[in-house]
Amino acid sequence: MTGTTTPAPSGTLWLHVGTHKTGSTSIQEALSRRAEGLNERGRRLLPEANAWALANLFLRPNVCSAARMLGTAGPESLKDFDEASAQVAVALRSDRDMIISSEAFCLMREALEAFAIRAFFRAHFARIVPVVILRREEDWRRSREDQLRKTGLWERQRGLADRDSADGSWYYDRGALLRFWSMIGSPQVIDYDEAMAADGSILPAFGRAIGMPDLFEGLDLRLNSR
Repeated sequence: MTGTTTPAPSGTLWLHVGTHKTGSTSIQEALSRRAEGLNERGRRLLPEANAWALANLFLRPNVCSAARMLGTAGPESLKDFDEASAQVAVALRSDRDMIISSEAFCLMREALEAFAIRAFFRAHFARIVPVVILRREEDWRRSREDQLRKTGLWERQRGLADRDSADGSWYYDRGALLRFWSMIGSPQVIDYDEAMAADGSILPAFGRAIGMPDLFEGLDLRLNSR
């Protein structure tokens, strides 16, 4: 009796991980608007433009992300991972490559999180390319605070221990962030301030980072720009 084997994954996952307040909403909306063109070029998207629920599956239990504080994520179960894996497979269809985006991925820092992310996605892809967008720290901090105030979470985050807060001092450690994603792939790093100065939008730089420099031509989106 001859058994059947599942072919090894051969495609690439472009994983946009934020950070927060670096044009993520514009990127996610732009990808959604270009979904048909991406499909024609063999790249798929998840149904959710912002895959925050997926990202929260991998986040260490102590970190109080916005989704966890609002009661829309956690606690996680094995069934959640199985369902998420099936969702990726369905969205991928017969294509090889995919783009997934959520700034919640930038909250990861520990080796066990890296192991879980790598094991989960390597069931579907041969290569993972993290896309990380960074900006000047003072602007990053100010915009992040503004975001948390708008969602009513600022004071609650301030009351947490530093290690548990999604706005702790560890969050702004660029070196630690890039070291983490280097455990998973070779990060494509975009300087938000340089991109905005050169193009007036984050979209052209993001298109170049994923190897599709013409993807967003003629599209102007500037959402949640502060």
